[in-house]
Amino acid sequence: MKISAVETILVDAGGRNHCFVQVHTDAGLTGLGEAYSVGPDRATAEVIDYLAQWLVGLDPLDIEGLWQRLYIGSRFPGGVVINAAISGIDIALWDLKGKALDVPVYQLLGGKCRERIRVYEAAHGPDTNSLVEFAERQVKRCGFTAVKANPLPDDVDQLGWTEVLRQVDRRMALLRHRLGDQAEIALDPHAKLLEPSKAVELCQVLEPYHPLFVEEPLRPENMDALAQVRAKVRVPIATGEMLFTKWEFGNLLRQRAVDVVQPDVCLCGGLTELKKIAALAEGEYVTVAPHNPLGPVSTAAS
Repeated sequence: MKISAVETILVDAGGRNHCFVQVHTDAGLTGLGEAYSVGPDRATAEVIDYLAQWLVGLDPLDIEGLWQRLYIGSRFPGGVVINAAISGIDIALWDLKGKALDVPVYQLLGGKCRERIRVYEAAHGPDTNSLVEFAERQVKRCGFTAVKANPLPDDVDQLGWTEVLRQVDRRMALLRHRLGDQAEIALDPHAKLLEPSKAVELCQVLEPYHPLFVEEPLRPENMDALAQVRAKVRVPIATGEMLFTKWEFGNLLRQRAVDVVQPDVCLCGGLTELKKIAALAEGEYVTVAPHNPLGPVSTAAS
């Protein structure tokens, strides 16, 4: 069995594209993957089409070798577009291998560790009251045991920092009161802060409400700065959606900058790379929570 073609399909999902990848073979089997929606999604599709030239005629079951061919063959360390492209192809190759061997992909990766996977719902709303009402509905009516919300007010850029912290405290007090102590609350400031001192102050305000984790209290480029924040706060710190490969996550873990890593299977290098990242995290007693804001293929792979 040989790879005969690699195809991309961009699907408008309302505000963002889903970039699906199909790897075709001369045996009639097809694998389905998904690449991360990075903004310039056509660029990702173009890169996948370019990388396809390196794969046609090769054995699709040699996934590790094909991953190395794509990554090292790119020569320069890949950025978001190249790693998204490699991830989409890799997921499709695993799907194809599962079909070829007639086993679920999770069996190829080592088998199940659990029967159920816990998920959370993202809470949204134009203001604090709306966000809290949405979160309460998801917990009390829909049965979610955890929600994730942005602790920062929507107009954070127009407010003084003291007022921002006051509004954060009000939002968290209302959330915790309405959801009770049984529901977990994860928090995501969406990498809006650039100053470590502000990130520390924000986490100190959040601490009494016992968040499940605080995601990206800083942008991810400076891991030293994030490590300094983690050393000063008493809430779990999470990051990883903007990072890729075992090398970036390895640096993050060595600097003890994080309690929860959030690799995205459609960006970090696919299933091949995410399994290695998870092993690195396990060795450091760091939790893995795959980032997954995309489509059904991403959800299944996660």
